[in-house]
Amino acid sequence: MTADEYLQGILNREAVDTGLFSPVRGVQAVIDPIVRQWAGAMLLGVQPSGSFMKGTANKSGTDIDLVISISHQTSDTLKEIYQKLFARMKEKGYIPTPQNVSINVRVNGHSVDLVPAKHQGGFSADHSL
Repeated sequence: MTADEYLQGILNREAVDTGLFSPVRGVQAVIDPIVRQWAGAMLLGVQPSGSFMKGTANKSGTDIDLVISISHQTSDTLKEIYQKLFARMKEKGYIPTPQNVSINVRVNGHSVDLVPAKHQGGFSADHSL
């Protein structure tokens, strides 16, 4: 076996299904209604990101990052948005864990990083974390 074949074997073994019907992607359907109710009209969208979307996720350390885009028109600061989302997840029975710019929760056995982000306005896709 060559080094390339060995490496390819490891990559194949550790590959994560990132398709539309991936079990990990299903957590978004669980989280989405909670986030929509919490954010109301200020919610611009919830999108997967990070290693899951880049195709670099592996079974040894897979989570899914969900960016929660909040309108720049909200009067809440990023800190307030973060704290309110943390409190909402706790109210809904999750055990949120604070991280640098995200909140980690377990959903159906999967690790989910919720990343609240405030849109910077205008026509760009830029957000503040």
